Amino acid sequence: MAAVLKLKTINGRPILRGYEHIWSVILDLTRDGSTFTRHDVDQRSCDPGDNTVTDYLRRLLRAGYLADAGTCEGSATHYRRRVYRLVNRCQEAPRLRRDGSAAPTPVNQLMWNTLRVLLRDGFTVRDLAAFASTDDQSVSEVTAASYVKRLAMAGYLHCLEPGRGRRLAKWRLKPAMNTGPRPPKVLRTHAIYDPNTCSLHGDGIADEVAS
Repeated sequence: MAAVLKLKTINGRPILRGYEHIWSVILDLTRDGSTFTRHDVDQRSCDPGDNTVTDYLRRLLRAGYLADAGTCEGSATHYRRRVYRLVNRCQEAPRLRRDGSAAPTPVNQLMWNTLRVLLRDGFTVRDLAAFASTDDQSVSEVTAASYVKRLAMAGYLHCLEPGRGRRLAKWRLKPAMNTGPRPPKVLRTHAIYDPNTCSLHGDGIADEVAS
């Protein structure tokens, strides 16, 4: 599932829009066991006309995270809204394909996990690509080099050894920038959004580059 993010800065704090935001809204709406409608979620989103809400609710329903709880009357008497009940509550937003099956772990998540835990003492792009690859997913050196470049530009990495070219340089994640388990997101503006601290390195409205 390609995560579509829309970032809006309000008083210097970026607000996340996309499937992660939708899930956080659902958790909040159902905190006391209440049901909800798509309209309820739309009201807390920056783009009520966006199809992202409808699409994600459909995926959650097919995956069994939501159950159909009937309908309720909308603002017009002739219109009824579909009601949902949350039946599978978890902290992290489920990443799902359109058919409701679980989507694979994003490559950026694999790389972030690796450089935070396995390669905390230093790594090259080749090391990152090799250690982040799994039996199911292969991380190319090109992909690793791009992510390292963006993290370095955003101040997450310290260069231990320059090497000959960026791919041969040795890097280390700065301890202060080991902000949490969720990977910083590279945006189309080439800014970095850190979901662990809700901080944006750069500004404006942007879409996440699919990993």
